Parts: sequence; structure tokens; C-alpha cells
Amino acid sequence: MILRKIAKASVVALTLVTMIAGCTTTGLAATKVACIGDSLTRGYLLENTTDSYPSQLQKALGSDYEVRNFGYTASYVIDDGPIEYVKTEVYPDSVAYDADVLVFMFGANDIRAYDWTPKYFENQYAEVVDRYLTSNKQHKIYFIIPPEARDEYFGLQRNAVEPTLKLAARYGATVIDSYNLAIGHPEYYMTDKVHLYGTFYGKLASLVAQSMNGQAIGKTVNGVTYVEAPEESISPEVQQENNMLFAAAQTAKAQRDEANAEALKTLITEHPDYETTGLWN
Repeated sequence: MILRKIAKASVVALTLVTMIAGCTTTGLAATKVACIGDSLTRGYLLENTTDSYPSQLQKALGSDYEVRNFGYTASYVIDDGPIEYVKTEVYPDSVAYDADVLVFMFGANDIRAYDWTPKYFENQYAEVVDRYLTSNKQHKIYFIIPPEARDEYFGLQRNAVEPTLKLAARYGATVIDSYNLAIGHPEYYMTDKVHLYGTFYGKLASLVAQSMNGQAIGKTVNGVTYVEAPEESISPEVQQENNMLFAAAQTAKAQRDEANAEALKTLITEHPDYETTGLWN
């Protein structure tokens, strides 16, 4: 009788351990996704944080994934940006999270810097990415090209495509270009013409999820998988407005380049290799 009770208790205990282990294993088995970036990742100015793209990505991917939002508003990857991402309060947590999937979306702030160049951006971006690759995990990496703003900087994100593709080639990463998601939709933009509403972020989350699940059709560009959002029809009125904004952006850029020429000349004299090494290394 005593042996039977002991045996029965052992079975119950083993069952409980198995159940607990099963739950723990399920939790640990969830693929961890870290969304790293600036205000467009954070979801700045949204009334509901659940409208951010990381939150909507969680819904799109389901319970087999755990998605965390590590966006920090106004942050840069270049090391002379006013707010350097690796010096923000969210950065240590984003590294400690040790995600299986890393989704980066930077550039909306960096590209406006007076000393921005494709090489500087690429190399500084790479220094940030490298900080996440110190563990023994085989990380899957995605780089998102941010949507265009509709202010005087409109159109400049196109200049970041080539360096981002070069960056992705270093890591065997996938590039996701959000350009077509918003270019025909002025209504997606908030009054500052830079930040966007949840409708856009929902479309972005869907594109990222499809890219992760192999459902989005990409093409190979210089050895890199490049996923473009599908083209959408644009009304003649919006297309005309886009053309005007783009022309204004080109003019504004030329004026800024001229105004910054002397400062950039001084910078290159003092730091001739800044594009490769950064300014503060």
C-alpha cells in the first residue's frame, strides 16, 4: 500500500513537473523579436501605444513570437547625433533582451545631419548592429527603410537605400522598404508631416510579418533580399503634391548643403576619416 502511494505521488509529481516544464519550454521557445529604432518605432504621438508597429507586429505574428518595442524618439545611429541611440536608456535593455530577430529602422533623423554621407551612415549603423551580435545566437536581421516625410525634407530617405543595402550585405540581412506604403496617403501623416497614425503602422507591421514568414515577394539586389511594399495607385492630386514636395526638398537640400559647406570642410580637415571611424571613437 505504501509503495502504491509513493508510486502514485511520484506520477503526480512527474506530471506537474512535465506540465511546468512544458509551460516554461513554450515560453522560452517563443521567438524573440526586438524592434530597434527612433520615434517611428516608438510610436511617438500615438494616442494608443497598441497602434505602434511593434505592437501590431505582435498581433500579426501571434503567440509563437514575443515582440518588444525598443524605439527611442529622436535617436540617431551616427555618433554626433544629438541623441545617440546607444546612449539612451532603452539601449542596454534592448541588448540584454538577446532577441532572435533584430528589426532596425533608423535614418529618418540621421539623414538630416549636416555631415550625413552614405559611408558615414553605413559604418555608424554597422557599429550599432555589431553590439547586438555578441551572443552565440544565429540572429535574423531586418533593416527597414523609413517612410518619407511630407515636410521640406520629403524624398531624402531614397538616399539611404543604397547604404542600407550595403549594410545588409555585411550581415546577410533583409531590407524592407516602406516607401510605397505611405507615399500615396497624406491622410496617414500627423500634423507635423513626419509622424504617422496607426493605419500606416498596421500596414508596415503586416509587411514585416510577411517578410519574416516568407510570404512577401522580394528581389535580390547586390546579393541582398530587398522587399518593397507593393505599389499602390496614387491620385493625380496627390501625385502633383508629391512632385511639388520633392522639388521643394531638393531645393532645401541644396540650400542646406551650401550653408553647411564651410562647417563640413572644417570637419573633414579635422577628422579626414570620420566616415569610416566616426567622430568620437
